[in-house]
Amino acid sequence: MGDYVLTDFVSAHSDLAATINLLDKWISLQQHERHLPGLAAGIVHKGALIWGKGYGFADIEHEKPITLDTRFRIASITKTFTAVAILQLRDAGKLRLDDPVSQYLTWFTLRYEGAPAITIRHLLAHTSGLPRDANIPHWTDDAFQSWDDVVTTTQQRKPTNPPLTVFGYSNLGYTLLGGIVEVVSGEPWAAYIQKHILGPLEMTNTHVTPDKPDEALALGYLRPDKAYVRKAAPFVETKGFSPSASMASSVNDLTKYARFHLSSEDTPILSKHTLREMHQIEWLNKDWLGGYGLGTFIQRINKWTVSGHSGGYKGYITQFMMCREHNTGVIVLTNSLDGTPYEVVERAYKLVLPELLKITKPEPKQAKPEWEKLVGSYTGDWGEVVVMVRDGQLQMAYLRYLDMPPTVLEPTDNPNEFLLKETGEPWETARFETDAAGNVTRLWTRNEYILPKETTE
Repeated sequence: MGDYVLTDFVSAHSDLAATINLLDKWISLQQHERHLPGLAAGIVHKGALIWGKGYGFADIEHEKPITLDTRFRIASITKTFTAVAILQLRDAGKLRLDDPVSQYLTWFTLRYEGAPAITIRHLLAHTSGLPRDANIPHWTDDAFQSWDDVVTTTQQRKPTNPPLTVFGYSNLGYTLLGGIVEVVSGEPWAAYIQKHILGPLEMTNTHVTPDKPDEALALGYLRPDKAYVRKAAPFVETKGFSPSASMASSVNDLTKYARFHLSSEDTPILSKHTLREMHQIEWLNKDWLGGYGLGTFIQRINKWTVSGHSGGYKGYITQFMMCREHNTGVIVLTNSLDGTPYEVVERAYKLVLPELLKITKPEPKQAKPEWEKLVGSYTGDWGEVVVMVRDGQLQMAYLRYLDMPPTVLEPTDNPNEFLLKETGEPWETARFETDAAGNVTRLWTRNEYILPKETTE
């Protein structure tokens, strides 16, 4: 068994502790029944690793245990770092997301006939129409092209679709983004990631471009044969394709990265506005169950939106998923090609997040006595509105549209003025106009008004 983290925060809440214990036993069972070599998992809440554990072996032959500092090839989770780099350069005014790729990679002339130019945004969101990978079987033959070879062979290819036609996952696209980072910043992609992301986040156990095995890196394993014997996967450098899939990291180091992605405030890496943009839908799947942002997959688990990235590399399958609304992330790293980290992520959210929400549920809001004079029915040409006090809030409901959630009237410094918090509308203001006696004469919403019903009857 590897090392284990269970914080005092968890131990102080018996239901949460019992639920995490259940998750722990379930993961152990999955690892045993599926004959998986090893796995490291962690749950991050409000910036802290509240639970983490290593399971199985980083090296089966020598029975070397997985720890929370064991590094795994995180594969396409690397794309999130490349996306952060592009967004940093955008925020610095050095590029625009809707600039054509050819503006920075002057050799790039690929364009679907009759279609608009491929842009940086298209590459970020996998909507460029470019092929998925190189023109050689690098995932099969374990031989990746150099950047010079990427340039040469890419010029000989064609997009498979016009931009914005389909979601087409493209390692080639993120490789090109790495090239843009180099051109715009004047720094090699790996050096840029180290200096501008890993350094400020103090991610000292993360390697940008591993070039050989080391003691802290778990061996990656292929699928088992009929006797459940596994062979170790060869160590392979990603070379020119590094910006799409090269990095290696651990649960403890990715906790620092999760803290950054979960932040609702400005960070040394990105502003809170850009972070929010990164985790919002850029491409929505036709089933409306998920999509892709600017370097992040976005999907639903139960009623929660989670975003982050998966990674698949010969010998390693990984997941890094954040629920920004509830400040909770789940990290799962496996060292086998048949690892199923997403099942662990999904199970962790379904089991643990409800318990965290119970603990962190805010105190009930207290209604203000002066709101009573505002309660009542208001009417105008567009229908009747009821203002009421409920759940400690002042709320407004439209009688013709009771299936819609009520609008919350959030107090301001002016006792008669409120913010209109309603789905799908900008948060403008509501204002109760009163006479000298304090009776409401008009209810203004935005720049329109309705009257108390009793004055119109």
